[in-house]
Amino acid sequence: MKDNFVVTIAGGGSTYTPGIVMMLLENMSRFPLREIRLYDNHHQRQKTIGDACAILVAERFPQVKFSYTTDPQAAFTDVDFVMAHIRVGLYEMREKDEKIPLKYGVPGQETCGPGGIAYGMRSIAGVLELVDYMQQYAPGAWMLNYSNPAAIVAEATRRLRPDARIINICDMPVAIEGLFADILGLPSRKALNVRYYGLNHFGWWTSITDKAGNDLMPALKRHVAEQGYSSPKEDFQHKAPSWIETFKKVKDVFALDRRRCLTPI
Repeated sequence: MKDNFVVTIAGGGSTYTPGIVMMLLENMSRFPLREIRLYDNHHQRQKTIGDACAILVAERFPQVKFSYTTDPQAAFTDVDFVMAHIRVGLYEMREKDEKIPLKYGVPGQETCGPGGIAYGMRSIAGVLELVDYMQQYAPGAWMLNYSNPAAIVAEATRRLRPDARIINICDMPVAIEGLFADILGLPSRKALNVRYYGLNHFGWWTSITDKAGNDLMPALKRHVAEQGYSSPKEDFQHKAPSWIETFKKVKDVFALDRRRCLTPI
């Protein structure tokens, strides 16, 4: 096993990229790096983010090489991991994905419904392009794909690039499990044993127990039926009034689901 790694972040111009870079730097003892590269097809957008990230890396781990590029060969050659979080169409198209359905009385959301389908049709080609670059320039690499809509993109890569070394992930289920722990009065989600299938926003928890094996689903379902995913603690990431209202409305969705499974939102 290597003692240090090369990571490329595809979608380097995203405002979320500095957070990913900081996360990598904070875990150098567990996942040592020798190089971080950013890749994007939007030079100016990436330059702004890249210059900021260069300072972060230089201040914390000057021995880690850092660069950003719009050249696929320079970005992907001999990397160990690709972390992809692209948004095809940028926020201009996200606005359309959400507002056009609302115009016709349909929920506007970037991963579900008409907006999710439209975004998915744009995203598939972009993610496949990244997979192809990785397989061409670093055939032994793994891709961690965060790009939404996660379920659509994951199914497309499974069917169209079945041999690709790609793991599609989303952190929203992890955030919801944190709410579950708060609801149950547990210290953190790490006190839970869960069985989860699917990807945000197309997944289900079918089993949630504590470390002693006690079934926690009945207590959670009672809470969700009355209060949705409302938690007694404030979630720093989802504390805006719109998020709080959204979490409460989960009880309405739960009432319609005959299977009574718990799902992400």
